[in-house]
Amino acid sequence: MENPVDYMRKALRVKFLANILFISLPVILAGCGAVGSSTSSNTTSGSPAPPPPPPPAVTISLGTAPPTTLNAGATATVAATVANDTSNAGVDWTCTPAASCGSFNPAHTASGANSTYTAPAAAASVVVTATATSNHSATAVANVAVAAVSTGGTTETLSAGQFVFLVRGETLNTVTYGIVGTVVLDANGNVTGGEQNYVSVSGANSPEPGGDSITGGKLTPATNGRASLTLITNNVAVGVAGTETFSIAIANSKHALIDEFDATATSSGSLDFQTLTPGGLAEVSGPYVWFVRGKRTTLDEVFGGLLTANGAGSANIVVDVNDDGAGEHGGTNVATVTAPDANGRGTITTPADTLLVYYVVNSKTFRLATFDAGWADVGSMYAGATGVSNATLNQKFLFCDSSSLSIDATYAAAGQMTFDGNGHVSGFADVDENGHATSAAFTGTYTMGANGYGSVTIAPGTTQDVSALGLYLADPSINFADPNSSASAGGGLRGVIIDLDTKVVGSGLLIVPGSTTAAPTGNFALQLQASNTNKELDATGVATVTGTALTGTDDLNDLLSIGLKLALTSTATITPDTANAGRFQAQVSVAATPVLTQNLVLYQASPTQFLLLEVDTPQFGAGILEQQQ
Repeated sequence: MENPVDYMRKALRVKFLANILFISLPVILAGCGAVGSSTSSNTTSGSPAPPPPPPPAVTISLGTAPPTTLNAGATATVAATVANDTSNAGVDWTCTPAASCGSFNPAHTASGANSTYTAPAAAASVVVTATATSNHSATAVANVAVAAVSTGGTTETLSAGQFVFLVRGETLNTVTYGIVGTVVLDANGNVTGGEQNYVSVSGANSPEPGGDSITGGKLTPATNGRASLTLITNNVAVGVAGTETFSIAIANSKHALIDEFDATATSSGSLDFQTLTPGGLAEVSGPYVWFVRGKRTTLDEVFGGLLTANGAGSANIVVDVNDDGAGEHGGTNVATVTAPDANGRGTITTPADTLLVYYVVNSKTFRLATFDAGWADVGSMYAGATGVSNATLNQKFLFCDSSSLSIDATYAAAGQMTFDGNGHVSGFADVDENGHATSAAFTGTYTMGANGYGSVTIAPGTTQDVSALGLYLADPSINFADPNSSASAGGGLRGVIIDLDTKVVGSGLLIVPGSTTAAPTGNFALQLQASNTNKELDATGVATVTGTALTGTDDLNDLLSIGLKLALTSTATITPDTANAGRFQAQVSVAATPVLTQNLVLYQASPTQFLLLEVDTPQFGAGILEQQQ
């Protein structure tokens, strides 16, 4: 064993040599001839220490820049991030030319927080500027070309990439059906791949849960954002010998409204750009709200509620069910989630045989379909909200609620509903139940749990048979109509509605409306799904609103009555409701043979989105008007 004294001597020698090396290193490095170093020899031990480096400069960058082009009066979300700001003073938003460049709400935000930019009412070349509040020399700018809204429409087209679509409707044989799937478009509009799940009560169905392959097809533009889309599948039982044709109204490069437009079926739905992030089982993680609606054999049904997934393939669910007026409130179960494939498709199943296939739109929005034999239900799942209560709901909301509008359709409703933060609601609603239309004020009560699971009870009578509603709150950043855009989504909390009444079966949405306008203005994509004496009809098209005048071009699929009608001209005068701000009425004339007249009520969700309700006898329906971007 080594002598302890010798050991200590060795240790002291090592430490002494290390100190010499440590002291010598700066001197050695100073003579390395590095770029910018001095060759003089005045680095003596008596020289003062160099001053500390200055603090890093405050900088700012645009995290969410506005689009390079916007229609006059359109809105866009903007956000900027400030770095090296020890005061956390945030961001100031301005634009030039100052008197005619638009506005921001709010004009000051925290670093990374969103503001809504509203373009001016006339054409302009605008410079949007984000300035660090703590250092006005730190700015980030973006140029926006604001285009005048003209009666000539737009030249909208869809981006290349992968899209998720959903439709629900009725076949020529009066069978309820739905489709969810993905379609891949190249830069020339060619369909290069995809897959779908087609579900119907007693007609064609995809092999489940694997679905059909989409092997080809074409997106063909028309005018003003109208287009047609064909999908060629490997299932000859769907569409016309395996080919499905859709009429499309493009709202922006990542979102469109679609109707099936062929001799086999009519339906309405949406087409949305897909983003798969992060992928794998982690794609389904956290709280969600969800619903599906349609038919199970001969029963009208809707079911949904809450789903909490752990990102590793397991989940807990709370389910509300309405089967032809009978059902269950607050049922619980566990679920198994499979990871999405390359098309974003996976499954959610429970021991109670709730069998769902999902398609990812993005991390906060999914499209759903059942895959049980004899079930034809499709719907959506959205990221949920937690930490809420009765007190959280203390403002005005917009709501819509309707049955499936295929065979056995019963009603469509929409209105405004104000929550007082203390368990009471009041509002105004339009309801058309079996061709009987009413417009009236209402009152009621509500409850809301911390997990976002609640209910609304409207006092019977004023809203016909619409009274008992399940309410499931969603992430406030989601735009239900266009899940790839937070702009034009109104603001604040929103939720899914399931109608749990005994005489009607349906579902809908609850939305905080944005700022009100005197009337819709600009170019819009539109869609309406309606029922007339148990026969579904669907229309998709574009419209221009100037002042109070609306002119449009619609593709009408009235397969069960007058057939397929392409590019019909429609006109209307829009009248605001002076007693209920954000509500409008319009009588639309459609140049079909014979001429069709429709009475519509519009409820404003934002300056660029309006919910539509048809309130005729015997025809009734629901739809949307979305400004083209």
